[in-house]
Amino acid sequence: MIKHRFYRHLIVIIILSSSSFHFAFSQELKERTKSVRLGDQTVYLKIFEKPGKDIVFAHVHENEVAALEAGKQILAKHGGRLVTLMHSSDGTKNRNVTFTHAKTTYQFDPNRIYSVDDKVLFKTIRIIKGNGKVDQNVIDIVKNLATQIWGEMHDLPYIVAIHNNKNTPAEVKTKWLFWHRLEPESYSVNSYIKSFDQSGESNKSCSDIYINPMVNNSEFFIVTERNDFKMLSEKRYTVVLQNDNPVDDGSMSVYAYRKGKRYVNAEAKMGRVKEQIEMLEILLK
Repeated sequence: MIKHRFYRHLIVIIILSSSSFHFAFSQELKERTKSVRLGDQTVYLKIFEKPGKDIVFAHVHENEVAALEAGKQILAKHGGRLVTLMHSSDGTKNRNVTFTHAKTTYQFDPNRIYSVDDKVLFKTIRIIKGNGKVDQNVIDIVKNLATQIWGEMHDLPYIVAIHNNKNTPAEVKTKWLFWHRLEPESYSVNSYIKSFDQSGESNKSCSDIYINPMVNNSEFFIVTERNDFKMLSEKRYTVVLQNDNPVDDGSMSVYAYRKGKRYVNAEAKMGRVKEQIEMLEILLK
């Protein structure tokens, strides 16, 4: 009987302790959702906050779930803010955002919409269904989303974008019996290396690069300040320094640099949560 009472009291204590911990955690971690109209659709910004570091983690590619998980874990430990974009309505998670306006369906990469140059946005937005066109109304719809996302981040001095990449090697694919096509290597730190004297868009925006051959080329940083480049290279982590005149491709890194913000992009391969957490810890030490 005494033994049973002891266990009952122990269970009550554990439950109360768990409830107290959950209450304290929920009081400390704030979560809110902001809706943004995008043509005929509504997309959502989910913002997580916790007292601590003056840092904001930007997660704009919905399908890069490892980056989001790593960001949440780091936020819970160190504090700060995390902004993530949710836009798919069919239960899937997609990289690109799709919306309908005036009976035409458009699509764009949500990391290519941060530019004051409408010509850049014109090239970013494409039509996937319908007979409409990319006109000023469509551009303004997309620009409003960029404004809303940036509005949740600009008040903090340090922006860390969190991304994942597939990093698949180059391969020759056969489409028809005698027709072969070379599929180039997907995005990785190698994208910033000049190859056979040919400069790509990424390479043209690169000032300096440090590569540790012992680190997977999926895991690397892009930084806009030389001090961050120096710090990461001294820690022997692969890092790219964006130059003072980067190609305006609508990316957040170019926009943040022109706004005078300290910006770091932490790239890791799809699914590698542990590795991405380790990368983010390096930035916060």
